Amino acid sequence: MRKLIMIVMLAAALTLPFGCGSSDGGGAEVRASRSQGESGEIDVDKLDIPDRMKEAIKSGQIPPEQVKEMLARFQGGGDAVPVSVAQVERSNLNSYLVLNGIVEPERKVEIFSRLSAYVKSIVKEEGDFVRKNEVLATLDDTEIRISFQQAQIQLDQAKLSLEEESKNYERSQELKKRELISEQEFQTSEALYKQRQLELADRQESFKNLQLQLNWTRIRSLSEGYITERLIEMGDKVNANQQVYTIEDFRPLLIRVFVPTSDAIKLTTGLDSEVTTDIIPGAVFPGDVKLINPRIDVQTGTVKVTVEVDDETLRLKPGMFVEVRIVIGMKEDVLVIPRKAILYKQNKTYVFVTERGQATQREVSLGLTEEDHVEVTDGLAEGEAIVTVGVESLKDGQRIEVVQ
Repeated sequence: MRKLIMIVMLAAALTLPFGCGSSDGGGAEVRASRSQGESGEIDVDKLDIPDRMKEAIKSGQIPPEQVKEMLARFQGGGDAVPVSVAQVERSNLNSYLVLNGIVEPERKVEIFSRLSAYVKSIVKEEGDFVRKNEVLATLDDTEIRISFQQAQIQLDQAKLSLEEESKNYERSQELKKRELISEQEFQTSEALYKQRQLELADRQESFKNLQLQLNWTRIRSLSEGYITERLIEMGDKVNANQQVYTIEDFRPLLIRVFVPTSDAIKLTTGLDSEVTTDIIPGAVFPGDVKLINPRIDVQTGTVKVTVEVDDETLRLKPGMFVEVRIVIGMKEDVLVIPRKAILYKQNKTYVFVTERGQATQREVSLGLTEEDHVEVTDGLAEGEAIVTVGVESLKDGQRIEVVQ
């Protein structure tokens, strides 16, 4: 209440004219000067009060007999509000394009069974990291192994038959040259030799086929990555071409975002980006623009852009909802203040500047915003101190106490 009275009195005093005549005005100035200087009672320049109040006292707008009373009211008007302050500094600010997307693996591989058989064992579980060609599960190979062994015997027999018939054919060739056998006998020997060759080739193909099927009883990984799905259990009967596993490669990860055409023209591959998610507070994952689709979606007016992130910590997971910030420009050497220092009133922006233990409200113009900092284009000068904590409860001209 006392402070309110003081402010009213000060406002009234500042509206008073300097004097109706030269003698009165001069007398007021003399009396003010004496009360402030010659008497030694008050040194206005050393007072912790606004400059306008100092000028009013010096010029005599405030009667000398009211000076001490008003100063007492002003300086004793209420307890100081504790605040934190920061200086206006120059820095560089990035201009970002902020988008949202879902994390996806660069590669997702579905593993299928090539045979119809029962599952004999599960070697790898969901969440396991596997390398290419590593065994994931095995199928029962009893029947195939028997057939494979029979094919091995038949192949050996075919090799022996061909070897024997090859000798007979060579002998027939020598006898034919000497005209010791007829043409018909030679052709019969030649036909048997070719037949044995075909039989061996057939046995070799059968052996390779069974060897391949025997290898297929071991279900293997087709790529490096993490198992995200296991779709079989031990003892299950699986059919040929049935999916049994899913493997995803988490390095790198991809995020596909859809950028408005007006912003997409500013993008080029290789631009730096930052990825954040509410699931991992405070973590920022660096990435870059990998692909820009050359086609515009006519329904949405957007362009699909793929951002690549290589997270060595593996904290980012496929399926996470994330925010992507693509750097599209930078402003250098601009005035910067913390965003938390800004006060918004009636579509205008203000800050509180500290002056002689008081908080003075000042309108400012803002520019680029980056995370917790904002560019000031007008209203502040480098090195000025502004209130950053306690802004909401402050009033113009209120006494403050700076705490850290």
